[in-house]
Amino acid sequence: MKNIAIFVVAALFLILLLGIFYFMPVESIWIGLGAMAVIVIYHFISRLVKGKQVREQKPSPWQNLTSLLFIFFIIFIIFIITLWNIEVSLLIQLLLVSLIFTMLINFLTVPLAIFHKLKERKEIFKPSNYQPRISIIIPAYNEEKVVARTIETIIEADYPDKEIIVVDDGSKDNTFEVASEFNGRGVKVVRRPNGGKFAALNTGIAVSTGEIIITVDADSMITRVSLSEIVRGFEDPDVAGVAGNLKVYNRTNILTKLQALEYIVQIQIVRRAFENFGSLTVASGAFSAFRKAALKEAGNYDPDYLLEDFDITIKLLKSHQILHGSNEAVCYTEAPETLQDVYKQRLSWFRGDFQNFWKHRDAFFNPRFGIMNKLTFPYMLLSMTLVPFASLVVIVTSVIMLIDGEWMTLVLALALFMALQLLISILAILIADEDLKLAIYSPLFIVGYKQFLDFTMIKALIDIILAGGTYPRREKVARIGDKTYSQRPAAASSLLQIPQKPAKESGN
Repeated sequence: MKNIAIFVVAALFLILLLGIFYFMPVESIWIGLGAMAVIVIYHFISRLVKGKQVREQKPSPWQNLTSLLFIFFIIFIIFIITLWNIEVSLLIQLLLVSLIFTMLINFLTVPLAIFHKLKERKEIFKPSNYQPRISIIIPAYNEEKVVARTIETIIEADYPDKEIIVVDDGSKDNTFEVASEFNGRGVKVVRRPNGGKFAALNTGIAVSTGEIIITVDADSMITRVSLSEIVRGFEDPDVAGVAGNLKVYNRTNILTKLQALEYIVQIQIVRRAFENFGSLTVASGAFSAFRKAALKEAGNYDPDYLLEDFDITIKLLKSHQILHGSNEAVCYTEAPETLQDVYKQRLSWFRGDFQNFWKHRDAFFNPRFGIMNKLTFPYMLLSMTLVPFASLVVIVTSVIMLIDGEWMTLVLALALFMALQLLISILAILIADEDLKLAIYSPLFIVGYKQFLDFTMIKALIDIILAGGTYPRREKVARIGDKTYSQRPAAASSLLQIPQKPAKESGN
């Protein structure tokens, strides 16, 4: 019954998506859109048939031309030529290009997400005896409120051969003392001068003994089966990394519920679609696993980057490693509960994204990088530049339409996109077997929360441009957690400490 509901909602979504054609001013645009759609679908199907992301020693000219950036450029040129003679403003042209981009992406991601879900059902109940030694690394900086419960969930997780390493990155609070209380329960605590999250992770890797490295943020909590499920992905020897399924557990107000829905849609629709090609946009540091050999080959984590998890994901993808996700390896993470903290968190994330775009800009132009060059990187760049700026265009266009008395067209467009957002939210919730009540917050992804995120993306882009491609400062978000552990005495005997020169202070 649930599968039927998923197919029905997906069909309704795709049919309603065609409603965007109502706002297209001339039929010739439909022809151009159809031509581009054929190119994109052909390219993706050919990639899907290959099954794995492989290095293309001699990519054909046809494959080179099917980069998403190239397709977007062609669509934009078609719009300019088509609309030149009917005196449509540049604002309207940008808006229409944004609508076309939205439609193309959704026409691909939704079917691909369902296809992945069907494949997953065949794998999920297969027995697995693959249980290599694993090392779970928890980097922690001023995490006394949350680190204890994180350690508890990892200790209680079912897995026979694991080691837990907490790396205290020069915390100024009682993080070290709190973590030290678990020393007698198989937890190794490493204390080092503050050097940033990348340094804490590299320290953990250096003292680890596991074949698989699992990173867990200090504010995250995993389920009992999460370790076994995330390791299951490495049964395929070609897989270098597996990302866990992040969920928000503190759904206490509208803001945290919005973030919970955001995570669900992103993971169940977008991430599933990319997984068909052995590619992910990012393997989150909150809960991801990697082969230790692959990390070492990639040079471990690089310094001075805000998003070390995005950076390591790109490095692995550029070396043609395969990255997958595990929807059964659930990790509950603490979401910011105030708008100010959400702003700080997303500003750091978006700055880190743009910083990594600049660092790895060669991936946009070199077809040797396969699906990353054709789809993953272009998709992320367009999503983080075209979409937020198109949002500003929508606001300006809406004001002009209201002044001109075209309020009915505006209302129809708003209703269409709210309905589309509601359907895709319901679809993602059904796939994830989550709380359907979260879908009532979907309109805020069209008006309200969306504009807030778009503004933050634009601010982050401006910051990175003004900073010349780098931005070392990470915004610190307040923890909620439980501070009761911070008052307990330390059990610091026999803890491993790494003597190093003091580094410039950097938050995690």
